Amino acid sequence: MEPILVPGPPKAAFNKNRRMSDLIRKQIEHFKHLEEKLPPEVRATLPKHNLITEDDAARYIGPMTRLLRSRATAVATPALQMLQPPAPGRGQQSQRLDLAAATPKPAAAKKSPGKPRKKTP
Repeated sequence: MEPILVPGPPKAAFNKNRRMSDLIRKQIEHFKHLEEKLPPEVRATLPKHNLITEDDAARYIGPMTRLLRSRATAVATPALQMLQPPAPGRGQQSQRLDLAAATPKPAAAKKSPGKPRKKTP
């Protein structure tokens, strides 16, 4: 298969001195909310500076993302191990889930109110 060439972003796509957009501002608001929940010793490792330009935002978002991703993998690893089914031993059969029985059936569609129906005696 022939590779598809994708052009790189233009040089004007990132301007260190440009004020950050509303999208980046909202992302920082979410990160600040998460930062408040972190222990004080972890918060001390994060950069503390005014967040006005795209460069300021990048210098905060980078370390915050690395921190959250490292915490997510540390928390997710034991949980994933718990989800692993135990290997069947001698004399034991592996259990299989019947997905058709476990899947909820959709509710019957309601008819739209139109003409009232006549009741039969």
